Amino acid sequence: MKEYIELPMHHSRAFTCKRSLTPRRTTSKVEYSDTGWQGMGLTQFTDTPHSHSSKALLVVAVLAALISVSAPCQINECWAQYSYALQHLGKSGMCIALRTYHQCTRNSASDCTGNIHYHSVRRMIESSLKKNNCSMTGKFFTGNVPKGYSHKSVEETPQECTFSPKAGYGHCGLFGDPHLRTFTNKYQTCKVRGAWPLIDNEYLTVQVTNDPVGKDSSATATSKLTVIIKKHEECGSDRYITYQAQTNNLPNRFQNGRSVFGYENSVRLVEVVEGRHIEIHIRYIDTTILVRQIGHYFTFSLQTPLELVQKMLNKTMDSGLNLCIKGCPKSEIIDYKHFLTKKNARLKSATDSATVTNQMTREQAIQKCKNTNVVDFYFDSCVFDLMTTGDSNFTQAANSAQQDILRFIPQVWGTFKNRTSLPVYVQTHKNSSNPLCISQIFYWIILLCTYLRLLTR
Repeated sequence: MKEYIELPMHHSRAFTCKRSLTPRRTTSKVEYSDTGWQGMGLTQFTDTPHSHSSKALLVVAVLAALISVSAPCQINECWAQYSYALQHLGKSGMCIALRTYHQCTRNSASDCTGNIHYHSVRRMIESSLKKNNCSMTGKFFTGNVPKGYSHKSVEETPQECTFSPKAGYGHCGLFGDPHLRTFTNKYQTCKVRGAWPLIDNEYLTVQVTNDPVGKDSSATATSKLTVIIKKHEECGSDRYITYQAQTNNLPNRFQNGRSVFGYENSVRLVEVVEGRHIEIHIRYIDTTILVRQIGHYFTFSLQTPLELVQKMLNKTMDSGLNLCIKGCPKSEIIDYKHFLTKKNARLKSATDSATVTNQMTREQAIQKCKNTNVVDFYFDSCVFDLMTTGDSNFTQAANSAQQDILRFIPQVWGTFKNRTSLPVYVQTHKNSSNPLCISQIFYWIILLCTYLRLLTR
């Protein structure tokens, strides 16, 4: 019987999901020795003037130990806080999660003094802090663990069918009308009406369906989302796993009614907010899919190892669309920057036979989006959506999309300019449409023609 399976990867031949065939020990053995008392029984005590006080101290120590052991040690609650922090922050927030875990266990020290497992966990945390080059001082995770949050205790944490990327993570997101961030850091606003594939590789497929947001509008948003996790007999499932969300229906289960699959629940669906936010975790490829319903439409965000992204990029002969890799086709891309230069812009209708009256002026949209604390591309997207639909839910969609990328790729914040205005676009438009500028161009053209005519005489 094989002790491992091989999953094809770029450069190296495979992911290796090792699966142990023997029970694993998850806690360190802690041994205590007391060389001060070598004998057995009461005959080893000498009845001296201090013996009564020594016996009394011994009784007090034993009682204290018993009380300590019987007190509720909150070590698993600390693990829940660490697990939730890591899930919320992603692997890039490992140091914050570990510091939070360490602080929690320190605060539980008085209740866990006699708990051998507690001391083992403390040493494990300190070792992990050193291994990850984490300082003992710095930020802590302050979020509250949701009531009923499902987590495994520290001794149950699986190591098999687990992949740890060496090159970091890639991110793809889709939100609003619709706006796309690709794995290659392209930011686009697209039409893409109908069904379109976002991801398609040997492990999973994600497809979205975008419908018009109004009867006569060419503006679209995601009304249906399908995730298909392909069969993976060793770590996942021996058949395809399907998840499907449609407007006003964000299920908390896969289509067959289950929420977990595979060895040690290596495929897991978690409902974060009922009817509003779910996450799918695929441990053997270390991939997280996040889906929110905001208003009538969905936002999508995915984090996956760069090794997988690179493999998809290397499929140059693949003629498939795969929006997260290739972006939108040129014919589907909307020049949102030019659109935003117009105070009263209107999109053409789906039939191109009429125009749709915008529901919000540019200045109103700018003010609303400023209040939502979105910046740069997410600010532009917010303004665009409000001008084309007038639906204030799109401000929350932009904000959620911005939060998702900061959760999955925190270092991207350093590339943001924190822009919450449109001066560059507006100035560009003014220069290109200035009548004086156009008349000057014609003047110089006429002058040049006259000069050339004189030269030919």
